[in-house]
Amino acid sequence: MQMKKFFSKIFSFFIKHRQVTTFIICLCVSLFLWLFITYGREYQHSVVYTINFIDNTNKVEYHTQDSIITIGITTNGFAFLARNLNNDKKHITINVEKLNINLSKGKATIPSSRFKDQITKILDIRGQDISITPANINLTWRKLYSKKVNIVNTCSFKFKKTYNNYFPPELLIKQAVIEGNANDISKINQINTKPIVFENIFGSGVFLAPLDLATLPKGVNCHLKSVPIKLTTERYTENTIELPVKVIRYEDYRNIKVLPKKVKVRYSVAIKDYKKVNQREFNAFVICSDEAMQKRSKLKVTIGNVPDYVRIVNVYPEKVEYILFK
Repeated sequence: MQMKKFFSKIFSFFIKHRQVTTFIICLCVSLFLWLFITYGREYQHSVVYTINFIDNTNKVEYHTQDSIITIGITTNGFAFLARNLNNDKKHITINVEKLNINLSKGKATIPSSRFKDQITKILDIRGQDISITPANINLTWRKLYSKKVNIVNTCSFKFKKTYNNYFPPELLIKQAVIEGNANDISKINQINTKPIVFENIFGSGVFLAPLDLATLPKGVNCHLKSVPIKLTTERYTENTIELPVKVIRYEDYRNIKVLPKKVKVRYSVAIKDYKKVNQREFNAFVICSDEAMQKRSKLKVTIGNVPDYVRIVNVYPEKVEYILFK
């Protein structure tokens, strides 16, 4: 209701003040005529673009010292105004396949007029006259070589409490193709993922890991930007067992005893595999030899016969003392 009253007051104002109304109408007509006369004429304006060359068929890398070109466009003022308002792209990519260049020579001087059609299509200015500076582009190229390299996962995964990975993380794409000159790519045997950390994981899934392409030498390209990593996650629980320490002798140490005689072993296992664990299969042992006992006052305890689905969390104590009897 308030808006209605507001517009009603404005309308009443213009009805009562006809001179003001006439002035505003004349001003609008004058402004329209000025715009029509000013922008209806033809203008020439210049725009600077960066330019590069690609070839989707031949494995060739192109270089040019003339990476900057200036394009002069003759058009009416309305089109010029619309182009400025649209914020044209300031980068142009030319397809070399359409230029019919003899690639066996390694270099060529190309008249700018030969890619005029591509430019008018890219900039959507067909039907308008354009000029290109410089008049010629000096283009050089070299053959690209390619090879497959292994991908190495350097990502790490942090799980919510009681969760952990059931299998090692699996790269679903294990190799990538790199391109470059023969000397550069011969020195590259692998590409690593970026060492990012995925946190708060509580379920299985596929994680997208970006490749660390910044480590590649300049001029070596890899079109693969990231790889999927499959993670199989389960809920885990822990348990503790006590095992007697056995002595494995390399020499004839008949009179040797270890203290303590037993160790406590804490292990982690997926809940679904908990009943599969047979604690009697585990064993704890130390290895006795002249070399080991000369270097150490204690012997390290090793846990053997550990199933693949069981992970040892800790052993207490990790090392045991020994006594030799004559």
